[in-house]
Amino acid sequence: MPSTRVRALGAAALLAAATPAVATSPLAAPPPPVATAFTVSGGAALGAYEAGFLYYVLAASQVNGGALRVKLSTGASAGSINSLLTLVSAEGGLPLDPYRSLFAQVWMPVGYRQLFVPSQATALGAFSREALLREARPVEEAFRAGLPATLDVVLGVAVTRVTPRERPMAGGESTVPRTEEKFVLRIQGRGPGRWPRVTNYAAPDQAEEQALLPEDANGEVAFEHVASLLVASAAFPVAFAPERLAHCMVSTRGKERPWCPAAAAETALFVDGGVFDNSPLRLAARLAAAGLRDGPAGPAWRDAPAPAAASPPRGVDFAFLSADARTYPLPSGSGPKRPDDSLPALLGEELASFVETARSKELDFLLSEYPHVAQGLLFPRRHFPAASEPMEAFFGFFEESFRRFDFTLGMYEARRLTIANRMDRVPPRPAAGRLVLPEDAAAAGERPAWRPLACMRAVLDGTGDAATLCAGDDLAAERILLQVSLDRLWNDCLAQPEQEDLRKRFPSCGDVAAGTSPPRVPGVSPPPGPVTRATGSESDTAYVVRLLAGYGFDWKDMGYGRADTARALIGIRRDLQTTMRTLAARQPDVGSRGSVRAAGSFLVDSIAYFPPRSATWVLFGRAAEIGGATSIVDTLWLRITGAMKLQNLLTALSSNPEPLGIMPLAGLEYVPIEIGSPVVQPSFLARAGYLFDLTDGGCAGEAGQVIGGCSRPELELGAAAVFASLVRLQLAVEWYPPARGAPGLWCVVPSLGFQFGF
Repeated sequence: MPSTRVRALGAAALLAAATPAVATSPLAAPPPPVATAFTVSGGAALGAYEAGFLYYVLAASQVNGGALRVKLSTGASAGSINSLLTLVSAEGGLPLDPYRSLFAQVWMPVGYRQLFVPSQATALGAFSREALLREARPVEEAFRAGLPATLDVVLGVAVTRVTPRERPMAGGESTVPRTEEKFVLRIQGRGPGRWPRVTNYAAPDQAEEQALLPEDANGEVAFEHVASLLVASAAFPVAFAPERLAHCMVSTRGKERPWCPAAAAETALFVDGGVFDNSPLRLAARLAAAGLRDGPAGPAWRDAPAPAAASPPRGVDFAFLSADARTYPLPSGSGPKRPDDSLPALLGEELASFVETARSKELDFLLSEYPHVAQGLLFPRRHFPAASEPMEAFFGFFEESFRRFDFTLGMYEARRLTIANRMDRVPPRPAAGRLVLPEDAAAAGERPAWRPLACMRAVLDGTGDAATLCAGDDLAAERILLQVSLDRLWNDCLAQPEQEDLRKRFPSCGDVAAGTSPPRVPGVSPPPGPVTRATGSESDTAYVVRLLAGYGFDWKDMGYGRADTARALIGIRRDLQTTMRTLAARQPDVGSRGSVRAAGSFLVDSIAYFPPRSATWVLFGRAAEIGGATSIVDTLWLRITGAMKLQNLLTALSSNPEPLGIMPLAGLEYVPIEIGSPVVQPSFLARAGYLFDLTDGGCAGEAGQVIGGCSRPELELGAAAVFASLVRLQLAVEWYPPARGAPGLWCVVPSLGFQFGF
């Protein structure tokens, strides 16, 4: 029963992976056949973690005689891609080298350098659509090779319309806008060498319109339309341009059958399905209720769904894989602020609540419509931080090793769950009668691919000699990323204000005791810095980059090498700024270009702030100043600065004018990076110049008593603050030494204006 799995999942949070004796323990007697329905959420680069989890679950099923019978999968964004991969692999055929699997072939190659192709950027998206289409090519090759004739599965994909569709109501007197759409496809294998049959799985005799992909004369959907649907579901706004998806909205009431001939299809723009429904679990429950029926061999699909069915068949287990599900706290400082602190905090909390509620409203509906599904749900959670987590899970696209680590972490979590619940609702492998694990069933040539998982288990669970299992240059990145994951777990757990009930609230924090250090991964030297804890001013990204730099991580894909913290963050900022500036340059008008550039700068600064390498400014006060500064060599904290002042400009235009002068200056500007932020960046100036009086008649007499009255040298100390990378407030103390018979003079000069960094 599903409740058994839930209890087993609870145990999985507390148990380490089993010893070899447990892995070969006898299983219970085979229960009646059941089917499994997966729902996979979106998660950007954390799709690699989901892929590793799903691969291991399916590989474990395969080596145990096809124990798991996957009949249905729904997904949004990256989850839609993983849902299709799951269904294609549902009847076996997985290699027991995880990194040769379809899951790894799709997720490993797609990184920042492949996604960002400047020539392919558009006004609506910075990244290449072709990169997403390349993800679909391995799937297309699997389709071309043919899928098993026993395969009969249904795929549900969530997408979001850019322009809402108007749904009539009140007899056409009014309309209701709809942005969410769900496409449902049935995939039936035809055996080796034959293209599988892909059709729209639509309910007959329904007044409500259903979304269908274009079909040929045989009612089949071409793969290009399937690929376009996946691109639409994964088209995260700003990163990717909306996908123009051909489709039909069909009411089947009174029609012989649902049909969307290609000639009748219309096109509309769609984006990421996770915008409003990142967890299409309710869709899975509705599809199972309408389409699956109990049979002697277990649940099977009806020829067409029957929406009147009240609930799914008894023999269907539902599993929800969410990239956000974890047993440890969020990074310190990333949680919402108290809404009663200030108006911005209140508005920010309201916005965050709105987004979270909108993305999970379908789960709320699920609790009302299918409470037994919600209560019996298999809901695996992650016990350790993933490498891709920072930057809203975009960080994983920077290095393939990040995605490989997360893929391995997904396998680790799936293995942990598989061992804990003993697959008690699926039959054992007939030949052995015992649970077989994929790594144990792998052939000799495939076993080296399991070394990353063996290393991870040795460190996290104490199974085997970690020093031996983690040795080798090929695992250097995995060792560092595993150490960083442990450091982050300890940091985030110890940062919680209430340590007493930490284990109860966050099971992964159970082994974290105040004042202790995280376990050490063999082969990873301690960082040169004094602490591995995050500082109060660090973002999660900056903290992770600092740890990576301390352990000597090699940024191979991004080309940063073994950079220190500052150089790595500067490289990340530079690449992100290039992306945002390219996106801004593609905008059709000056206003759009300016707003996108400003928003991009703020976004980049919020990830990891550094002052711009160079800047120019225009200031007004006692004098009008046009100035600029640029960094010396590779430093950002020390700049060469120069300026031209028009002294006494404002007072020259009066009934009692002061002498007008021009003063070039040069000097140094110190920018303390450690106390700067996107909100305010202070700096300090030391400059020298020479004031040229435009009507210089010498410095004798009254002329020498007035600043600007005669030509003379000047020394200056000042401080400046730049707000929001735009507004510059500067305060300078000017000293004019005795010269040409004139006494020394001084003045305080406040000025205000604009600064532009580049």
